[in-house]
Amino acid sequence: MGYPLYLTNSFRFDTGVTVLVGCNGIGKSTLIQMMKQSLQAEKIPLFAFNNLTEGGSWARSKAGYYQDFDWLAAATCSSEGENIIMNMSNCAREIGRLCRENPEAKEIWLFFDAVDSGLSVDNIVEIKEDLFHLVLEMNADRDIYIIVSANEYEMARDERCMDVRTGNLITFGGYDGYRKYILESRKLKDTRHKKTKKKKLKELTT
Repeated sequence: MGYPLYLTNSFRFDTGVTVLVGCNGIGKSTLIQMMKQSLQAEKIPLFAFNNLTEGGSWARSKAGYYQDFDWLAAATCSSEGENIIMNMSNCAREIGRLCRENPEAKEIWLFFDAVDSGLSVDNIVEIKEDLFHLVLEMNADRDIYIIVSANEYEMARDERCMDVRTGNLITFGGYDGYRKYILESRKLKDTRHKKTKKKKLKELTT
């Protein structure tokens, strides 16, 4: 075993949008996976989209399998950012179906991982306003939890953010504050990796 990934055993989330922040490899995606498993065990309705595993070529292959050739042609001729926006449109339909199929559910969780990678500012604003905020407005009678992992400042801007290492909520006064936080989280991640390697080396040599 290496050193702990998180400094807390519990995370508290409020309804609405919560943006998980930290450098790549700090534990954002791992936390999302752990939360999904816990919610599935409790049979709580959820939707999850990971752009790294379900976007790009995987999404195009899926469109080809279902013979959605118009979507496939558009995706093939589009940029990475445009592909993500197209996938978000598909996500909106799936979220709508999830809500319709669970009319009695008062609690629904939505997870979006790595969706802002490769997007310009306008694309991120579009996702936040036309998907996240719209879902919340249309389901005002439910407890909707939207958990998003962020790589770009625009996704975290004006949103409730969470430090995944500590579970503490954090706000940023601007890009400079966000940049400083990300660089500090990278130092912490590198220190953790060095300690883990040192511990494993010691175990192998004793």
